[in-house]
Order: sequence, then structure tokens, then C-alpha cells
Amino acid sequence: MKYLLSFLLITFVFIGCTTKQEVEIKLPNKNDIGSPIQKSGNLNKLPIEDINPVLEDQIIENDIPFIDNGDAMKVAFIYPSKIVAKYAKSSINTVLGYFDYKKIKYQVKIFDTLTEDEQSIQTAFINAKEAGFTNVIVLFTPRIIDFVHTLDTSDLKVYLPLTNKDDLFTHNNNFIYGGISYKDQVNKLFEYSNTKNAIFYQSSFLNDKIKTIYESTFSDIKVAKEIKKKRNYYKGIVKDYRIKNSTLFLNTPIVKSSIILSQLRAYSIYPKVILSTQINYNPKVLTLTQEKDRANFVLANSIDIVEDELRDSITSYGGDIIYNWVDYSTLVGVNYMYDENSSGLINTQIEENQVIYEPKLLKTTSYGFLEIK
Repeated sequence: MKYLLSFLLITFVFIGCTTKQEVEIKLPNKNDIGSPIQKSGNLNKLPIEDINPVLEDQIIENDIPFIDNGDAMKVAFIYPSKIVAKYAKSSINTVLGYFDYKKIKYQVKIFDTLTEDEQSIQTAFINAKEAGFTNVIVLFTPRIIDFVHTLDTSDLKVYLPLTNKDDLFTHNNNFIYGGISYKDQVNKLFEYSNTKNAIFYQSSFLNDKIKTIYESTFSDIKVAKEIKKKRNYYKGIVKDYRIKNSTLFLNTPIVKSSIILSQLRAYSIYPKVILSTQINYNPKVLTLTQEKDRANFVLANSIDIVEDELRDSITSYGGDIIYNWVDYSTLVGVNYMYDENSSGLINTQIEENQVIYEPKLLKTTSYGFLEIK
């Protein structure tokens, strides 16, 4: 994330989703659909990896100020660039596009802790408070948030785009948790489950979490196959008679999922339906596969639509609130910080300090995604 670490002091002066279509799809026979399994409790958290301590003078601070004598909305971004590099710049661009759309005078300051070292995180919060920032967007992973809860943040509004309350053991009343609920998505996809369930998965922090949710929700799992990061023998993976007429759950990244979809059709192995969560809601699936490969592919998506002008403003800055759920979560958060969504600009609501996403089911066509009604 070198380009973020090398931000210059820049002055911005501002005078100032695609609507989903609907399509009918035939659900599996009601006799083949089971009942959702209700489970409560937090997911087990993976241990925090050992990371090198970061000295105070290694925290990178960069201003993106608005020069105006009037009042400006001040927002601090605190994040570890070595861990969340792919999210941070796009999230910042989303906020800038939102300010432009709203004609808001603003000052944004970046506090880059590089890693999730506890001392550097504490120092970043102290520096943000001393600089007069009360609105803070925090792009840390859920595994360090319990520590963040112990810091003195009582006079701050803190928004966590990457974290869902269900993944934590502690909560703070002045924190808003913006992470999507994969549990809700899996439960929505469960509408398509029959008595033959199968899963292909690749291990990662997020995928392991989704796999745990899947295993607690879907019963009668006949097949579970791990997809390695490299050197998979796809013919041996997909040519399995048990997958025919099954409910196949793809818990794999977009490229692997696209290969699997293509190989299933190539070897005439046809599951009854193929399911996936937000991790495969990506336009790349349209270009990496043929339409026939995706004939029975159903995805869950928790990103809601926004008005065209807001979407276009954010897109012009480099944010993506159509496919990138972190950017959409950031939009929900900064809008709430500004006026608690009093204008009703965002459909997604916040209840008991958690953003409440309503997952929708989508299918694909040759040109895009269509919501299933």
C-alpha cells in the first residue's frame, strides 16, 4: 500500500447501483427443502499471528484537508496497511465520493499503523483524539477488535466496516459494527437445500468461518472436498457421482469457483443447484465462465442499491459500492456519522449498533446479475 503511505497534503475544494432487475426462478420442490437449523453463540476466533512491534514514529499520518473557514466534518481513518491494503484506499475513495455528493466540507486524516500491533493501535487513537477527530473509521480485522474495545474511546464515534457483532466477545456502546452477516446469507441460501448437500471449499480466515456456518446450517452433507490454492486435479474433484442432483455449496474464491463451474459442465456433472455467498458476487464470474456453466448458480448478496448520482460520484473517486461490500459498509457508516441517515439516503438500517443487511438471492445472465423473486 505504498501509494497510501506516500500521500501528500492535498487540498480538495468541492461545490458539491445499478437497479437490479427481477427474474422468476423455480425453487426446488418443497418436499426437498429442509428446515433451517438454529444455532447461537460466537464463532471460534483464530489466534492472532505474531507480528513485530511498531514504534510510535512509524505510524504514518496523512491529511486530506478541506480548506475553508467554515465548519467541516472531520473523519479519521485508522488501519494497518500491511494487512488491509486492498480495502483501505477504496474505502477512503468511497468517503470522498460521498462528501462530494453531499456537498460536505470535510477534513480526512489517515493514521496507518502498518500492522495490528497493540501499542501502535493505541498510539493512533491517541493521536486522532489529540488532532480533534471524533469520527473514526477503523479498518482492523475482527481478531484485534476486543483489544480496541479496551482503549479510551468514550468521546469517539467508531465505525468498524469489517466487523460483525456476532464475531466478538465484547461490544462498546459508541461503536457501530458494519460487517455483513455470512450466517444470514447461508440461511437465505438454505432455501435451496435438498437432502444431498455437498461443499467445495478453500481454507482461509474468511472461508473457514463460512464453512463453520455452513456445517452448522446444512444437514446430511454427503461430500466435502478441499480445493487447494495450487495444483488441483479438477477432473478428479468434479467427476463424483454423489454430486449429481446435489446442492453444491462453493466456498471458494472467484477464479477457483469459475474453474469448477466450467469443469462440472465439461464432465456432465450437474448438481441440482450451486450456491455461494458474497465472496463470488463479482463480475469476473461472467467473463471467466459461459452462461451455460452458470445455469443453476445462485448467489447471496447483501449490498443494497443506492441512487444513481451517489453511486456515480463514488465510482468517479474509485470506490465500488456495487460489488465491494466493504465500500458499501463504509458508505453506510459515514452516512450514519453525518446525520444518522435522517434523510433516508441509505436503505440499510442500523439496529443495536449493528448494520442490518438484508441478503438477496441472485442468478446470472449473459450480461449481469438478476435478483430472484
